[in-house]
Amino acid sequence: MARQVNYDQKIEAIKAKIESKTAQLKALKEELAKVEKAAAASKNEEITSFIADKGLNPADVLAVLQERFGQN
Repeated sequence: MARQVNYDQKIEAIKAKIESKTAQLKALKEELAKVEKAAAASKNEEITSFIADKGLNPADVLAVLQERFGQN
């Protein structure tokens, strides 16, 4: 005897999994954005600290970087 398949039930189960995974993906993307922002802030703090520790003038550092790498 052939086994009966309830396609509607399978479809709904798959849709539920997709919704769940979509929510998880959204949460992971938000967490990633927060971590990337924190990493950038940390690097900026490190650069600022380096400039201050070396007694450099931020305007001079910027001028050298712009000369070396271009304005934009």
